[in-house]
Amino acid sequence: MADQIRIAIMDAVPGIYWKDDEGISDSKKFYDLLAPLNSAAKIDTFIATIGDLPASLDDYDAFLITGSPSSVHDDDEWIIKLSELVIAADSKNKRIIGSCFGHQLIAKTFGGSVGHNEQGWMIGNYQLDITREYDWMQPPAHSTGLYHFNQERVTQLPQAAVSFVDSENYPDFGFTLGDNIMCLQGHPEQPLRAMNNFLNCMTSISEPERKRAREKIDDGIPDSNLWAQWMMRFFET
Repeated sequence: MADQIRIAIMDAVPGIYWKDDEGISDSKKFYDLLAPLNSAAKIDTFIATIGDLPASLDDYDAFLITGSPSSVHDDDEWIIKLSELVIAADSKNKRIIGSCFGHQLIAKTFGGSVGHNEQGWMIGNYQLDITREYDWMQPPAHSTGLYHFNQERVTQLPQAAVSFVDSENYPDFGFTLGDNIMCLQGHPEQPLRAMNNFLNCMTSISEPERKRAREKIDDGIPDSNLWAQWMMRFFET
C-alpha cells in the first residue's frame, strides 16, 4: 500500500451531542490521535449522521467508524447508510476499524448480535486482556487499559469473526473479521476531560453507577497511544 494512506473517519455522533464535550467532535479527536503517527497520511472526516459520506469509496484506503450515543438498533437512515458503506468497503477489501458504536455496527452488519450489558453501564478505564496477537500489534502488550462508555455490547460475534480482546467483565471486546476489519469496544480517542464531561451530562444513571463510574474514570491512565499505534499499523499493513 502507498505510504500516503488515505483514511476516512466516519463520525457517528449526532451534532446535538457535541455540546456535551465543549463542541469537540469525535472525528476531530480521532484525527488528533492518529494524524501525528503518520505525517504522510491523508485523513478526512465525514459527519455520517447528516448523510455526509465519501463521494467514492475508491478515494480512500481505509475507514474508521467512531463511537456514538445512538444505538445500532435505532432505525435512523444514517445508520442504515453507514452499514451499507461498511458492506461496500469490505467488498473492495478496504481496511475498516470500528470503535464502540462502530464495533457494534460492524458486528451487527455481518450477522452478530448486540444487547445490553448484563452488569449495566460500563464507564471508565477498564482492563483489556489480549487473547490473540497480530503483527500490527507493535509494540506488543498482553494487557492494556482503555476508556469505555457503553450500555450495550456485542453479545455474539459474526460467524467468521475472531475475538482478540476480553474485558474485565465481558468477552469479545475486540475482534477481527478477515484480514481487513478490526473492531474494539473501547475509546482510545476520548481524553479524561471528555469522560468527565459525558458523565456530568448523564441524568438517567443511578447514584451507585455514577460513583463507580467516577472511580473507574480515575483508575489510572489508559493506553490510548498504544491502541492508536496499533490502529495506524493496521491501516498501513
